[in-house]
Amino acid sequence: MSDRLSSLLARFSPRAHVDRSGVLQSPIRFGDEGDAGRLHLLRAGAVLSLHPGWSPLRLARASLLFYPRPFPHELQPDAVARPDIVSASIQFDGGSVGPLAAALPQVLVLPLEALGDAQPTIAQLFGEADRALCGRQVALDRSCELLLVQVLRHVIDHGLVGAGMLAGLADARLSKALVALHDEPERDWHLEDLAAVAGMSRARFAARFKQVLGVAPGEYLTRWRIALAQHLLQQGRAVKQVAGEVGYASPAALGRAFATRTGASPKAWANTRNAGHGGSGATAQQEADVEFAPSASG
Repeated sequence: MSDRLSSLLARFSPRAHVDRSGVLQSPIRFGDEGDAGRLHLLRAGAVLSLHPGWSPLRLARASLLFYPRPFPHELQPDAVARPDIVSASIQFDGGSVGPLAAALPQVLVLPLEALGDAQPTIAQLFGEADRALCGRQVALDRSCELLLVQVLRHVIDHGLVGAGMLAGLADARLSKALVALHDEPERDWHLEDLAAVAGMSRARFAARFKQVLGVAPGEYLTRWRIALAQHLLQQGRAVKQVAGEVGYASPAALGRAFATRTGASPKAWANTRNAGHGGSGATAQQEADVEFAPSASG
């Protein structure tokens, strides 16, 4: 099977910063870290996670608790079985509305024992947390990032997301078309081309794609191109160069599609984004991002 994640991770990779490890003695609040999500690994003990407007989550065995996008929550340690945790802030390239972050559920809870292929990584992460070795912080952060890749594999392989991009990647036929789109966004794709890649008739492919992804193939391709354009613009690339790389014949064509979906021209969006990096402009930046959530409709 084609590699379903490499194109995504090459452009919208996660960055982790492990900033807490050990026994949690008192309640602690998370979710106010700008555009960052949160990953908690419960090694032992028990913990309660409280969310405004949500039912509490109680973890009483070794588990992974992952909030891909900013989500206020408070961890409360069990009074008897004090929780031993490793916790990290998580940021995806493209922010919380980027393709990968937006495709994940609001919260993901998995028993650590279910992550069979990730056991060496989990052991490495806990081992680094226990010892004050040279390069500890870098080793913790990189181990955490590797674990996130393995979690994404697990989510896809076990069909844990019911709709959106990750659900499409879990579909044996649709995944072939999605990988092709992700790998070659500059190609002049037509519906019949994608259907052929998926090994389906044009009508069956279009219906199945809309059912699983929530949008028509053409709209998905446009959103993917705009997300890539945002990624390249953040890197300081010129609009003219970006247009060709993401499949538009001219900067004007990119500008029209970009403005329709973000409410701003590519240049204005890039200026806002760059200005926001120097201050507290996260809300304004998110409002100017293309929506890439699983529940979006075409």
